[in-house]
Amino acid sequence: MRRHFAAILVAFLIITGAALLFFKPRASSLIVGVNIFGHIAVGSEAVRGRGSFTFAPYLQIPSAKFYVMVIDNGRWCDNEECSLDGAFIRTMGGWLQAEATCCGSEIKYEIGLDLPEQKEVKTLVVVSDSTNKIAGIYPNHGLKDILPILRLHPDLADFSLLEGVQEFGALDVGEPAPLWPGDQISYLSDKLGRFAVTHVPKGKKFYLYSVEKRKYDIAGDVPESHEGVGGDRPYENTYLCLIGSCRYPDPDPPHDFLFANVDELHGWFLGNDMDSPEMAKLFGLDPAAVLRGESSLVVLTDSKGIIVALHPGKTLADTFTILSQHPDLADMRKFYRRYSD
Repeated sequence: MRRHFAAILVAFLIITGAALLFFKPRASSLIVGVNIFGHIAVGSEAVRGRGSFTFAPYLQIPSAKFYVMVIDNGRWCDNEECSLDGAFIRTMGGWLQAEATCCGSEIKYEIGLDLPEQKEVKTLVVVSDSTNKIAGIYPNHGLKDILPILRLHPDLADFSLLEGVQEFGALDVGEPAPLWPGDQISYLSDKLGRFAVTHVPKGKKFYLYSVEKRKYDIAGDVPESHEGVGGDRPYENTYLCLIGSCRYPDPDPPHDFLFANVDELHGWFLGNDMDSPEMAKLFGLDPAAVLRGESSLVVLTDSKGIIVALHPGKTLADTFTILSQHPDLADMRKFYRRYSD
């Protein structure tokens, strides 16, 4: 019992230390918001929000708990493509989008950045709620400031959603996972055999197991007119194994970079097949609740198959957030070093 408690304590300290490393408040200067800026004001309609233009493959910004728009002449990006902080925002249910003022963009005219009185403003952060109403305006702040800014809006951004748990059903941090490297997994789905994935591969630095509802069963928030680069509609995606890992692509095969990113980190992941209840049962979830979207779980293990993190309510869309808390297993900063200055 003491040994078990000690293992949990050590795991907690490691996770807490990593969380402090990545989640610690940081800002380029003192954060000061304004109520009115150019053509926008707190409480008014946001220039960018649900239904607005965004980059491929989404084309339209989907529903979110909150939205963060960053105006920066040097970046065009959204969510985790902008920074690791963008991955945290997605995990909290938000949407981050950065736009440049160059290259034919109309954003500076829509907001009022072109006005003479705003000539000293080089960057801008605008936070809005789920109804597209502006909640905060922060001149001369940028991507490095988004998390400290969101901490000023606890009614919108819940940072506790970034955390995992020590126990989930019969699963415990520090104990073996239901699947180990080398285990046979063909029984979990008849689709695995089509891709010659029959066993958990050996020799990976970490393993991610996810039981979740496929994101795009119906069109939902994805534009009806959307067609992926490869001609795939997101909600028509089928189960796919690529570079050994398996899941339903998000949002479609040509734009799902998680396969390559996790492989580059020397890891491996396995998502459940919704046509089979076996993986849900193996990890202690009710298959019917998973199919209804009421239950999900992501389990992270080390190279030996020992659980290092349990994240109920999360999906593989939260992979970067989860891995960032375990730099001993995956150095997520390698994807963002060029933007760390």
